[in-house]
Order: sequence, then C-alpha cells, then structure tokens
Amino acid sequence: MKRIVTMMLAGATLAACGQPAPDRRTEPAASPVPDCGTFLLGQGEKVPADAATCLIDAAKAGRVTTLKVTSPTVEGDPIPVTYAARPDGRVDVTTDSRADNFGEQTISRETCSEPALTRDGIAFTECSDLLRVEE
Repeated sequence: MKRIVTMMLAGATLAACGQPAPDRRTEPAASPVPDCGTFLLGQGEKVPADAATCLIDAAKAGRVTTLKVTSPTVEGDPIPVTYAARPDGRVDVTTDSRADNFGEQTISRETCSEPALTRDGIAFTECSDLLRVEE
C-alpha cells in the first residue's frame, strides 16, 4: 500500500511538472507623457523657442505632451501655466493664478486650437471660453 501511495505522489508530481507555469507577467508600466519642459521665467523672459516648437509640433501631429511655464505677474507673483497637447490637435491651457495677490486667485482652463510660434511665445487662433476649475 505504501508503494502505491508513493507511486501516486510521484505521478502527481510529474504531472504537475508537465503543466505550464502560471503566467506571472505584469503589464508594462504606462510610459509617462512626453514632456517639452518645465520653465521658471523671470520678468520679461519668454518661453524658449525649442520648447514652444516641441509643443506645437506635438499638437499638429496629434501627440500628447505637456509644457509647464511659470511667469511672474508685474508685481512678481508666480503664475504657473500648463499646456497639454491632445490627440485631436488642440491644447488645454491651465492657468493657476492662486498666488496672484492682485488677481482672481483661481485655476482656470481653456481649450485652444492651431498653436503657432510668435515672437511673444505661443499663440492660438481660437480658444474656448475660460472655465474655472477651482477657486
């Protein structure tokens, strides 16, 4: 009897060896959104042309990307703006003016189309109405 149990255990072990191993792979982590840079500008400084071109080219090609620019108000308060190119070629522009001591102190977003490089930075042919995201 002992011999039969041993043979059964050996058979079960061999059978288990013939089974494929469970698939323990995980999905690869999603790649981060390509980035055109993050810039902290001083009074009178403009977005670097190569960073603006990065965003514009991505938007025209329907590639998702971001560009983050913080510029000071006349009084020196930092105003971060995030440009996010979308697959449809438009760009979401989110402005955080909560640090503006003389402004509305809100976060707002607008969706703009046809970005272009100008001597002053990035310009758009058309933008949606400004939407308050947070106050």
